Amino acid sequence: MQNFNCLLITDDIDSIEVFSHALKDTGINHTLYLSATPSAGLQKAQRIKPDCILMSELLLPDTDVKALSEYTPLLCIACSDNIEEPALSNFGSLTTVKINSAMARDLMGLLPEHNPIKQSIASKIVFNAAFLDLVIESIPNYVFVKDTQFRIVRANQQFLSLYPENYRDQVIGSTTIEDYDPAEAQEFLAKDREAFTCGYSETVEKIQFPNGELRTLFTQKKRFTDEHAQDYILGICTDVTEREDLIKKLTKSNQDLERFAYSASHDLKSPLNAIKNLVGWIEEDHFEQLPEGAKDSFKLIKSRSIRMARLLDDLLAYSRVQKRLEDEEWALVDDIIHSAFSVIDSSEKFSLKITGPKLQLPRVAFQIVAMNLLGNAIKHHHKNSGVINIEIKAQSNGHQISFIDDGPGIPIAYSKKIFEMFQTLQSRDVVEGSGMGLALVKKVLDYYEGHVTLNEHHEGGAKFDVLWPKRAKIK
Repeated sequence: MQNFNCLLITDDIDSIEVFSHALKDTGINHTLYLSATPSAGLQKAQRIKPDCILMSELLLPDTDVKALSEYTPLLCIACSDNIEEPALSNFGSLTTVKINSAMARDLMGLLPEHNPIKQSIASKIVFNAAFLDLVIESIPNYVFVKDTQFRIVRANQQFLSLYPENYRDQVIGSTTIEDYDPAEAQEFLAKDREAFTCGYSETVEKIQFPNGELRTLFTQKKRFTDEHAQDYILGICTDVTEREDLIKKLTKSNQDLERFAYSASHDLKSPLNAIKNLVGWIEEDHFEQLPEGAKDSFKLIKSRSIRMARLLDDLLAYSRVQKRLEDEEWALVDDIIHSAFSVIDSSEKFSLKITGPKLQLPRVAFQIVAMNLLGNAIKHHHKNSGVINIEIKAQSNGHQISFIDDGPGIPIAYSKKIFEMFQTLQSRDVVEGSGMGLALVKKVLDYYEGHVTLNEHHEGGAKFDVLWPKRAKIK
C-alpha cells in the first residue's frame, strides 16, 4: 500500500502526541512530518509534497494559506479538543478537524477520490459481512469454512443442498463425519490437517453424501486467520464427477483403439505376408513363363502388397505415437538427424548440412519428425541427388528447425492438405507412400504443443518450418 504523508504544523507538544497516536490507530501506513512554524512548514511542504497538511488554529493569523495549499490536495485547520463547535466556523472555507482518533479516520475520508489511500479504505469498507455472504452464495461451487476442531462454521446453500432438508440445520457446528467409521473419519480429515499445517491442500475424492449421491469432488483447502487471530480453513469443492467419468471412458476408448489397431495390423499382416511370399515364389519359379500382360499385372500385385504392408505399419505407428512419445530420453538434434538420414533409402546420393545452435530434444519424438521430413525430401526429389539443409534458430516462443531441400517444391494450394492422413500429391504408382508421413509429424508436434508449416515464401524447393516449444534445451 502507498504510504500516507502528513505534515502537522504546530508548536504544541500535547497536540503532536495526540495526533501521532491517532494516526497509528487507523492502521494505515503513514509518515508524520512536523514543523513548529508556518515558514518552516512551507519549506518542508515544498520538499515532501504531503498528502495532507494540518495547521494549528493558533498559527492561522500568521500563515500564508494560499502558499501552503499549492503543495497538497487537502489543507485542514487542526483544532484542540477544547474548542467550542460554534468557533469552528471562524476559519471560513477551510476544513476544520479536531485532533483525536476519530478525526484521524475522518481525515482519510476527505482525501480526493484518486488518492490510493482512500481507495484502499473504501475497499475495506465494501467487504462487509453482507457483501461476503453475497460472494459466497454466488459461487457455483461447494464452499465451506472449518475451525481447528474441523467443525463447519460457514457453508453456502450449494454445499448445504448436498444434505437432506431435515439435516441441513445440523451441518453448521458439526464435522459432518460423526456417523463415519473412526478409521474412515481420520482418513477423511487428513487433508484438513494438511491444510492447517501447511497452509494448503488439495485432493480428488469420491464421497457419498447423506442424500445418497456418490460424487467425485476436487477439493482445495486454504488456511486463513481472522481478525481475532483464530485459524480456519476455507474449502472450495468442484464437482468433477462427469469429467472423471469422461476421462475414464476416453482412456478405455483409447486402450480399445490401440488394441484394435495392433490386432488389425497383426491379423491383416499375416495373410498379407503369405500373399507376398506366394508372389515371390511364383516370381522366382514361373515369372518368365507368364505372358507379357500377365507380367505387368503380376508386378502390380507385388507393388500393391508392399504398399499395403507399409500402410499397415504406418497406421500402427500413428495409433501408438503418443505412447511412444512417453520416452523422454533427450539427444542432440544433430545426432538424431544423422542417425535418421543414414537409414533412409538413397540418402547416400544426397548431402546434408546442419547449421545453428546445439539443441537437445526428446529422441524418439524428433526422430519421427526427422525420418518423415528427410524421407519426403529424398523420395519426392525430381533428381537422383540433391542437398538438404537443416537450419536451427532460437526464437522467443521456442526453437525453429527448418528442413530445406532443392527439389521441385510443393504448390501453396496444398500447404494444409499435405498434413492430412492418406494425402499424396503424386499417384502411388509413381511414388510409393501411405500419405501418413506428414500427418505423423503434425501429431508429434501437436503432442508437444508446437507446430509444423510449409513455408509459403521459400523458392527453389520445399521448406518445412518446425517450431518446437521452449521446454527444449540448448546445450
